Amino acid sequence: MIDRMRRLCWLVASVAAVLAAPAWAQETGFTLRATDVKAKPFLDAELLAKLPEKTPVTVLVRQGGWMQIKVGETQGWVRMLSLRLGNPDPKQNDTSLLAAITRSSRPSANPTVTTGVRGFSEEDLKAAKPSPEEVAKMESFAVPPAGAAQFAVAGKLVAQRVAFVKADGKPEKEKK
Repeated sequence: MIDRMRRLCWLVASVAAVLAAPAWAQETGFTLRATDVKAKPFLDAELLAKLPEKTPVTVLVRQGGWMQIKVGETQGWVRMLSLRLGNPDPKQNDTSLLAAITRSSRPSANPTVTTGVRGFSEEDLKAAKPSPEEVAKMESFAVPPAGAAQFAVAGKLVAQRVAFVKADGKPEKEKK
């Protein structure tokens, strides 16, 4: 009985050690398409490099819709939707129990962000054409200014002035 307890304690301690030390289990992935590597996680950040499709990368940090990656000596940020975790060859992806345990041991303090688009393929967007019937249908939902005023009064809405924002992100000064 004591021997079984020792083995159980050893097993629990081993699993706890694996779960508590995810630093050695860095995630690897690859680019899904030609991808820009940015100095910071912003679209207008400095361009550091361009990676071709299926370039293997090491993921260092996740932040919102961005991942900080390292490829050789280059370290920077790429958009999350440009990467897939794992190996480009599905036969080489690790499906062992240890890999499953380490993948599920991400810190829960960091928020998880999921981004996706449903319903339109790239071809659908390229082939898009205006539809006068749909525009007319949309315009039929418009409310005349008198109707808008009635809606505002019924909803106890109050008018507020909001300054326009210039391209540099600063609000314009109000005109009197």
